Amino acid sequence: MRTDAKSTQFVPAKVDCEVTESGAIVVKNTSNVDAYIRVRLVSYWVDGSDNIVAKASVMPSFTLNTADWVGGSDNTYYYKTPVAPGGFTTNLLPSAITLQTDGEYKQVLDIFSEAIQAKPGKAVKDSWVVTLDSNGYIVSAP
Repeated sequence: MRTDAKSTQFVPAKVDCEVTESGAIVVKNTSNVDAYIRVRLVSYWVDGSDNIVAKASVMPSFTLNTADWVGGSDNTYYYKTPVAPGGFTTNLLPSAITLQTDGEYKQVLDIFSEAIQAKPGKAVKDSWVVTLDSNGYIVSAP
């Protein structure tokens, strides 16, 4: 008896994301799998030529969208639920952030995003040291 050969195609997971240019802090999952998303906000000062200057920067105050995001340490924020491929997070902030100026200097806020595969849940728990509830939602972060 002879059987026909079967081929199996494996598609490796590609996990990535990007902050959209919409004026809000919204992140798109550009992965080919569901992914958890986190962002880190970094504030610094630049001069009139956009050169970074050695001036202490304080994170501007803002209100976090706590319905969908969890705050962590070092100005890092975690989207509570996995985002489908091609999907978006909600806005991190329900209102605008006001950046400061000081003479010739202006405050800048950079937004860095990062994604990690949603399955298995152990991946995000071990890598980002977050706590997931029974639904797989992030409920606390370091």
